[in-house]
Amino acid sequence: MALIQIASPDPLTRRRVARALDAGGYSTIEVEGALEVLRVAFDARPAGAVIDLMTDGLDGIELVRLLRAACDIPILCVAPDGDVNLIAEALDNGADDVVERSCPVQEILARMRATMRRYAQRRSDGEPAREISTGSLVIDREAKLVTKRGVAIQLTRTEFRLIDALATRVGEVVMHEDLLRQVWGAEYVDDKHYLRIYVGYLRAKIEEDSAKPIYILNEWGIGYRLASLPLEHRATEAA
Repeated sequence: MALIQIASPDPLTRRRVARALDAGGYSTIEVEGALEVLRVAFDARPAGAVIDLMTDGLDGIELVRLLRAACDIPILCVAPDGDVNLIAEALDNGADDVVERSCPVQEILARMRATMRRYAQRRSDGEPAREISTGSLVIDREAKLVTKRGVAIQLTRTEFRLIDALATRVGEVVMHEDLLRQVWGAEYVDDKHYLRIYVGYLRAKIEEDSAKPIYILNEWGIGYRLASLPLEHRATEAA
């Protein structure tokens, strides 16, 4: 049974949405504040989220952006009635759908089902494997773990999101804008210095010689590529 987290500062709103989703075949977890939303996202790994944009603790748009950067799940937002600018901003920052606060709970259930179906279809059409291997690296996307010759490499969440974005298209060039959008959010597509900094961090941790990388390669002016190397390839053999 898919777990959906419901975030709102109003307990009555949380309860009525939870009842509708429970009746629709989902299990639910209710949270009040934005920081708890992020904690639940990492700890409980819900399959989807209903987020009131007035949730306490963070600006609602910032919460959506952080949640989207943290996990790839359906995000349905609840916005104040008539606030078309906020609705557009939520969609631009990672929300999959937005409803107004006065909409019936049956509509929230229907929209969540539709969004979940789209995600399921996308995964069945071309979801990358749980584990992606290249050379001596193994990227376990579900466990959020990277190992090299069987030894775990300690990465920050942002570093993992970056290597994961590259690994899902291993051997292909991923454009700067796509990486920035996927790892940091749509509003960061022009901040290429973020990529240079974090690619440097990753190379220092996974390459034999970060000055002569064989894994994360720079395609000048275009993007970066995670090289598709023969399994168990040793950097010393390529020197």
